[in-house]
Formats: sequence, structure tokens, C-alpha cells
Amino acid sequence: MPNKNSRVCSVHFVDGEPTTQNPDPTLELGHKKIKKLCKRAPPTPRDSSPVMRKRVRPNITTQTSLFPIDLSPSAETAAQIDIEHSTSSTTCTSSEDYAGNNTVNGPAIILDHCYSYGWCQLNENPDFCSKVSCLKNRQDKDREITKLSEKIQELNKTVRSLKAQLYGKQDKGLKSSDLKSDQTVKLLTGIPSKVAFDKLFEIVKGSLKKVSYWSGGKKTSTKGRYFKKSPKKFGPKRAISEKDEFLLTLMKLRLGSTNADLAQRFGISTTTVSGVFNTWVKLLACELKCLVYNPSIEVVKKTLPKKFKSPGYSKVRHIIDCTEIFIETPKNNVTKAATWSDYKHHNTAKVLVSITPNGAFNFVSEAWGGRTSDVYLTKESGFYEIVEPYDAVMADRGFTISEDLMLRRAELFIPPGKRGQEQFTKAEVQKTKKIANLRIFVEQAIRRMKTFRLIKNELPISLIGNLDNIVIICAALCNLYMPLCKKA
Repeated sequence: MPNKNSRVCSVHFVDGEPTTQNPDPTLELGHKKIKKLCKRAPPTPRDSSPVMRKRVRPNITTQTSLFPIDLSPSAETAAQIDIEHSTSSTTCTSSEDYAGNNTVNGPAIILDHCYSYGWCQLNENPDFCSKVSCLKNRQDKDREITKLSEKIQELNKTVRSLKAQLYGKQDKGLKSSDLKSDQTVKLLTGIPSKVAFDKLFEIVKGSLKKVSYWSGGKKTSTKGRYFKKSPKKFGPKRAISEKDEFLLTLMKLRLGSTNADLAQRFGISTTTVSGVFNTWVKLLACELKCLVYNPSIEVVKKTLPKKFKSPGYSKVRHIIDCTEIFIETPKNNVTKAATWSDYKHHNTAKVLVSITPNGAFNFVSEAWGGRTSDVYLTKESGFYEIVEPYDAVMADRGFTISEDLMLRRAELFIPPGKRGQEQFTKAEVQKTKKIANLRIFVEQAIRRMKTFRLIKNELPISLIGNLDNIVIICAALCNLYMPLCKKA
């Protein structure tokens, strides 16, 4: 019985499809030449002698095939069909049921209309045979195409795997080995030469065994500059080498690049860039802090520039000034008010710096809010602890700290004020000009420090916690440069 999935070929319809006049299939239904088969007696037993052996026709009373079999003498060959084949269902369900070359039973039937034809009819209908051969050739082509498609897919998989292996062997992103010249090293890292870059890394490399990489604010302890760990590290291999991580940190300080930019350059993720920078900035601050130190009075006198050898200024040992670093506007109103600077009209962090007469940083304070005054910051930053008796400190007019320095038997040089006077005297003008010419070196030192663009531009809120470490690193690297003022 037909069901909803049953289909009828268009060959069986007069109009090629169901129409109003001919809605039912009437053609090629396999009943035109069907003959009623009469019963016959069962076969007689065969004689054992070979001479009397007779041919016994098979019992076809149980035949259920729809193929008409001609039993006439002229169709003797067709009558020799195997009984097993003749008693089985001969209705073609697919073209593969009769595929192949059959030399005994005749050519293969691969049409879905084979139920309307007998084996003998194939020889009488040459057009039908040509259709059969065409379909067979088409079927062979389809098999060949399928085999070739499978082979192409296998080759594509092989090509993809080989490309992946080749890509893994290739060097991805920027490497420390790409730094060939001193100019390139200074441009990207701020270190004056490639030799200094390699030497500095060798110094810092010994402390890497005790470092645990930063993995987020919630998981990281705030105790200590960096975190101790067993020398035998476990876990996956780092995405880039240790020297490349050192280069990445210096490039972020020097160029002020975003994490996305550095991730693109080094071929890693932005999360890896953040973890590397937050780890290395603490490590470098701890290791390079020794470069920012207060030299002895003998060293200062030997390196004193010619400009400071004039009478009255030969004892100058510290030139101080405050610098402000722009930061993103905090969301907290208290923090927003504490960091607001009326001088810069922006939220800033203020840092007190001190240099020697030749331009080297000898003191860098912690970062304070931009609202903090210069006098209060100088008092609370710990600067007075490095001031020794008979030292001379040079500052701007706003640093009214002469009384605090007198308690330590030190001297202060600042431009004279104009309070109570309509104009400066000639001596005051000469003094102001002389101090301004000498104090300019602290402005140049601050400008040199801000060639590290991370603190020159607006600092993201996410890096406020590392601002002290960043300033220390920048000041330490600036001390590797040549002196700002010539000795002679």
C-alpha cells in the first residue's frame, strides 16, 4: 500500500505529470504482456543413468516475480534463469540492486521502471538499452567524482596541518633580536644603547626565578614588590621569552602603547600583555631603584658643572621641583577632589623630584594628589632625610621651606619675591636671572623623564596603583643618559 513517502515517476503519466484529464498513472505499469501461468505436474525423478537424464523445468507455480517470462521454445535461454532469482522479489527499489555486469542472466537493469520489463524485452528495445548504458556511465562518473572529492578533502586536511606546523615554526611578532642598532633601541625602549639593553637584562634576569606573574587584582597579594616562588616553575611555557617580556614592558613605558597595540606587535593576547607589564613593572622598580641615589658630597664636587662654580652656588647639591602627571578622571568624588589641580585644570598626580647639578635624579617621591601643595609634599615626601648639613638646595619661588632647611643647617636658593615692593632692585634682578639659569636643569630633567610617553599623556586609572613604580623606572633609565650640563 502506498504511504506519504511514495512517489510515482512521470513516465507513468500520459501528460508527464498528474493533470485534470489524466490524474492517474496508466503507462508502463507492467501488465501489458503478463501471461497467466498454468500449473504443471511436479518434476519426475531423474534416472541415475546419464543417457536417460532429461532436462527438468523448474516449478514456476510459486513465482512471484512481475517479470514476464516467455516459455516458448524460442525463449529457451530466458527459461534457464536461476530459480532463486526468479522466486525472489524483482521489484527494483534502487538502481544499485541490479548494478554490475551479469553475463549469465543478461545486462543489469538500473532503471526504476524495471518492474515493467522482462529480461528478454531488453534485447528487443535498443533505445532502452542505450538509456541503460548512459545511466550506467553516469553512475560510474558519479562514483569517480565521489572518490576524487574524498581525495581532495584528505589533501586539504594535509595542507592545513602542514600550514599549521609551518606557522608554528615561524617567528611571530616582534622579537628582542630584531633590535639591531642603538637608535632603534633608544627609540623603542628609552635605553641609550643595545649594549646597555643587554647588560640591564642580564642584571634583572637573576630575579626572575622568584617572580610569580600577575594574574589579576583579586588573585594578587599587595604585600611586597614581587612575589616569591620556587625556582622550579610548573605550568605551560610562557607565550614569549623573558627578554621579549622585558622589551614589551620598556616599549609600553617609552611609547605609551595600548595593550591591544602591543598584543598585535608581539603576537600574543591583551591579557598576556597586561600580566607581563604588571609583573615586570614591579620587578624593574625593585631592581633599578638603586640607580636613583644621592651621591656623596665628594662625588658632587668632582662632577660639578662649570656654571655652578661661581661664588655662592658651589655648595648646591639638590635642585628640586614638582611635576604633575595627568590621570583619568576618577569616579569616586573624594578621589576626584583630591586629584584636581587648579594649575593644570585637570586631575593629576604630583611627584617631587630632585636632581644633582649635572642632571641626575637623586630623589623621586611617591605620587600624591594634584591638590597637594608643593611645600606640604616636600615636607611629607621624605626629602629632608637626604639633606645633610651645609647642603644648598635650589628651588622655585613657591618652595618656602627655608625654615625647615635651617633646622638641618642647610641653605635654600630661590628667586626673590616681590612682596612689599613695586619692582625688583638691580641686585634682585641679577639674582633671579642667575638662579633661573641654574634651576633650568631640573626642568630639562623632568622633560627627559617625560619622553616616556606613558607618564607624559593621560595615565589610565588601571595603572594608578603602579604609578610610583613607573616613575622610579623612568627616572632610573634617565640616569643612564649623558649629563645634562657639561662638566667644563
